[in-house]
Amino acid sequence: MIKRFSLFGLLILMGCATNSSITTSFPVEIANAFFVTHENQTTFTIEFQQKLPSHIKLEKLYFKNQEAVLIQNSPQSVSATFEKPDLILDSNPKNEYGNQPAIHFEPFYKLKDTEALMEYFKNGKIKRFKITNVMEKSNK
Repeated sequence: MIKRFSLFGLLILMGCATNSSITTSFPVEIANAFFVTHENQTTFTIEFQQKLPSHIKLEKLYFKNQEAVLIQNSPQSVSATFEKPDLILDSNPKNEYGNQPAIHFEPFYKLKDTEALMEYFKNGKIKRFKITNVMEKSNK
């Protein structure tokens, strides 16, 4: 009985581990990946060489210890917006009432400042792809 339970638990853990792995290629070539920061908001844009196939559903983007939902801008472009809360800073602590604490996101993969992790579904299975050499563009 214990052996069956141990084997079952091991199989579940192995299945979870394979779901969280990073794929080495994405079905559509990425033409450009960049971000623009303006005040308390960062917009990350991914442009593809061609239209995404219907069996690919983009979900989230992880960037600089933050997480955001990917939004389709066009058949070949998606973006994610990361916002930092506007804080009231005052010498009188009563005036700071209403400030929300920062939401700390603990990344499950270590990423450099020039890397992002895109999460997507392919044929109903969750996949992750690391985007490298991300460039910052001027907001002017």
